[in-house]
Amino acid sequence: MLIANPVYDSVFRFLMNDEKIAKIILSAMLDKEIAELDFKPTEIPVIDDKMPVKYSVFRLDFSAKIKADDGSLTSVIIEIQKAKLPNDILRFRRYLASAYRSTNNTFKFKPPKNNLKAIEKTKAEAKPRTVGIPIYPVYILGHLLENANVPVIRVDRNYIDVATGKTITETNEFIEGITHNALVIQLPALKKKRRNSLEMLLTLFDPSFVTDDIHLLDIDEKDVPEKYKPVYRKLLQAAQTPAIKKMMDQEDEYLDSLIDLEHEIAEAKQEIAEKNKVLAEKDNALAEKDKMIAEMLRKLEGMAK
Repeated sequence: MLIANPVYDSVFRFLMNDEKIAKIILSAMLDKEIAELDFKPTEIPVIDDKMPVKYSVFRLDFSAKIKADDGSLTSVIIEIQKAKLPNDILRFRRYLASAYRSTNNTFKFKPPKNNLKAIEKTKAEAKPRTVGIPIYPVYILGHLLENANVPVIRVDRNYIDVATGKTITETNEFIEGITHNALVIQLPALKKKRRNSLEMLLTLFDPSFVTDDIHLLDIDEKDVPEKYKPVYRKLLQAAQTPAIKKMMDQEDEYLDSLIDLEHEIAEAKQEIAEKNKVLAEKDNALAEKDKMIAEMLRKLEGMAK
């Protein structure tokens, strides 16, 4: 059966707007049960007279709140990238910075009363305070990173006692609030791998199944685990929705134009570099001539004496 290719912003939004589907996908990615979802997609209009189409870059501003064993909350950021552009890393860094600054990623913390009795607390510690929710970014990449040709990379922090090398198992509010784990999914590295539950889900994202129409993947429903069939059926529905097909076409057109523009900029930079090289060679030649003239003048002055 032909399903819509979820690497497209329009298709991925169609998936994640369904709370049931979003919980299935995020639970598989994080390997945690999702307790609460807060999905606020943000579309950023792209205004560029050089582009043939009007297009909005869809940035996923998705906060999934999950409960750890200690009751702490984690905020998950998901972005999807379809092209390898020079500013990707800076874009991710800017997005993370805005997520850390946002007051939406905080909650009011009240110290447990029993702890206050057991341990002497200052008045400041006993009062409710605003605490930053730890952030867990998930990046879905349409290209491969260097020296890391695997489908899924999980970046896990550890608290290490430097003196002993031992791992500290208890989490800390300060450390959790200023550092984060991360998940990086490299779609081209999937190559029909199904070694664990997450890779079975990511089969539905695998570019290896793309058809002559890059908007569609050819995947048989019987090969999809039962718990992921709702995602499959949602993608099947997306493939049959004309409005989504139109949006995918617009994304293709915009990205093609963006890549063409990037090539033009690269060629212009190359031309400028070559011209600068020629000018530098001319400057060196002139400097050499000036040096020779100065030397001749010095000799003439010596002969005149």
